[in-house]
Amino acid sequence: MVKPNFFIVGGPKCGTTAMASYLQTHKDIYICEPKEPNFFADDLENIKFVPTLDEYLNLFKGKTDKKVLGDASIFYMFSDSAIENIYKYNKEAKLLVMIRNPLEMVPSFHAQILFTMEEDQEDFDRALELESARISRKRIPKYNRAPKLLQYSNIAKYGDQLEKIYKFFPKEQVKVLVFDDFKINNRNAYVEVLNFLELEDDGKTEFEKVNEAKEAKSKFLNKFINRPPQFTMNIAKGVRKILNVPRLGVKSYFSKLNRKKAAKPVLSENTLNYLIDIYREDVTKLSKILNRDLSHWLKN
Repeated sequence: MVKPNFFIVGGPKCGTTAMASYLQTHKDIYICEPKEPNFFADDLENIKFVPTLDEYLNLFKGKTDKKVLGDASIFYMFSDSAIENIYKYNKEAKLLVMIRNPLEMVPSFHAQILFTMEEDQEDFDRALELESARISRKRIPKYNRAPKLLQYSNIAKYGDQLEKIYKFFPKEQVKVLVFDDFKINNRNAYVEVLNFLELEDDGKTEFEKVNEAKEAKSKFLNKFINRPPQFTMNIAKGVRKILNVPRLGVKSYFSKLNRKKAAKPVLSENTLNYLIDIYREDVTKLSKILNRDLSHWLKN
């Protein structure tokens, strides 16, 4: 039976999409399409691409020639249930964790889910203010499928998330990459992951930029692309079934046409200090887990 044995479990906006794209080019690696099926995240059920194990395994059908079968669902690490579910499914699986300075990651993530319409508050400060209401399922954006993803004060608590991972998987089955290192030298990080997966270096030297910060050129078109009318979804589902393919690529094509590079978010002094206070304890914990001083992350 074809069975995934490699999971890029997060975090979002930490280089995971780029790394998955790079690894996909290796002859011994297959990353499923879509790369984020989110199948094991039971607490994020509405963002699952497929509901059953048979449908999930079908995403890897015919890839018996590959040594590594990967699932790159970036919310697994943040999910309450995904890591345990993965462990129950395949105790021998290897996990790749990618982490980033919360002061950079959190506003970048806000911009990302604003683009995908999981968030409707353009002002990041206002989105932070609404956290407590949203935990109580109030002020949830109309098109949001997973309110948990609006918890900006928790999404980048990697110390807590790594502790959870190590409750199930031994450290030799977990590779942690810090975004700072990945950004400085893509190739070194790529080779490190190949070594972790016990695969030969294929000599790859081209590492294009992937999933840069973006915003929609047209909000109207963005809404149609990300939240299309039900009848178009039914048509697409029927065509996919006839062609026996997981995706048609139409949505991705028009989404790329309708995006432009976004400016780097600029945070107010108050917001920076708020995030520093929220994440200080977790960064200290993370530093101890990794035996690496990351305190500079929280210097305003």
